[in-house]
Amino acid sequence: MTKILLFSFLSFLMFSCEKESTDAPISTPETNEIKEASPPTEFNEEQGQQPTVQVSLNEITSDFERFMAQNNFPGAQIAIIRNEKLVYLEAFGISDVEKNLPVSNSTLFRIASISKPITLLAISKLILDGKLSLDERVFGANSILGNTYGNLPIENNELQITVDHLVEHTAGFANEPTDIMFEQVDLNFNVLADRVLDERSLTFEPGLRFQYSNFGYALLGKIIEAKSGQSYKDYVKENILEPNLINEIYMGKSTLEGKLPDETKYYSSWASPYSMNIERLEAAGGWVSNAKSLALLAVKSDGRFNVNNILPAGNGVSYLLRSSWTHNGALPGTLAALHVGHPFSYVVLVNSGESNFATVLDAIHTFMNNIIERQDAWPNTDLFEPNQ
Repeated sequence: MTKILLFSFLSFLMFSCEKESTDAPISTPETNEIKEASPPTEFNEEQGQQPTVQVSLNEITSDFERFMAQNNFPGAQIAIIRNEKLVYLEAFGISDVEKNLPVSNSTLFRIASISKPITLLAISKLILDGKLSLDERVFGANSILGNTYGNLPIENNELQITVDHLVEHTAGFANEPTDIMFEQVDLNFNVLADRVLDERSLTFEPGLRFQYSNFGYALLGKIIEAKSGQSYKDYVKENILEPNLINEIYMGKSTLEGKLPDETKYYSSWASPYSMNIERLEAAGGWVSNAKSLALLAVKSDGRFNVNNILPAGNGVSYLLRSSWTHNGALPGTLAALHVGHPFSYVVLVNSGESNFATVLDAIHTFMNNIIERQDAWPNTDLFEPNQ
């Protein structure tokens, strides 16, 4: 198992946040490319059939059932948002194969790296409240985390790291020989952070280029704690989720015995879904959710005004400021896909994940874009409303 983990965790959670941008695609050693987002076609409300409550979406359901079978997904959820209304919400397949328990719309799934946009919302809120700046230094004297991690002296390049570098994955942290967030699962984050600063010199000067880093986002969680005086989980709950009535996103647990009551079981032949320290991932990949709650988070972070947003328009950081963005997540036993845009956003959650995660995630996005473009009419109901 150790050999499997060392091989596998080189690239876990190494997923691009695909952004609608005029910037050239950036090459990364984990995924080889970041592709610009391909949001679903925007429909003109003045053209074609007007949406009615009688519109059938059964073809979406049957097509996804075939897609599941082709990809050997035990269970899944889909949510589709149109014009900030939840127009499609469906659960598929089995949450526990051994007990033959079905997935329901309340079933919870690990969302892996889709935890990172949640962390960015928390960083954005601290900035909005005047408690944090993107250009603040992370390590060393007069910095946010000071000398909490590592032994003195801290390397000069490490002293140059700012919050913005962590947000944009440009701090220079290396995943060599492996991603340290998946090493020695019995150790706490403080010990791992000491090892990074003491044993792993940065691979480039901060700000020079992109290199995806789960460790960097875990550090953002510690920055949120330092600036708020609360635990990362409590700050997110009290300032991002609860005020916006997003009530079914929770911090996940590592073991099968510790899983939440409504949480699915995870399936993978790649590596054990229960061999990781999910709690230690936290701000980088620790949350669990269902598709409906993640869809509500998407609507409230899309920068539009029809639904009250978590942040006032123009106050997010990084891709949260863009009109369209996509983020993926994966772990052994988990695939998660989120697209935020207008008029359509969507969520897909799956309780299996293998080493071909990048190919399968691309296929999920292609499938979703195709079925949305093909559908020529949509219900005018809103499944976010409790009586619909």
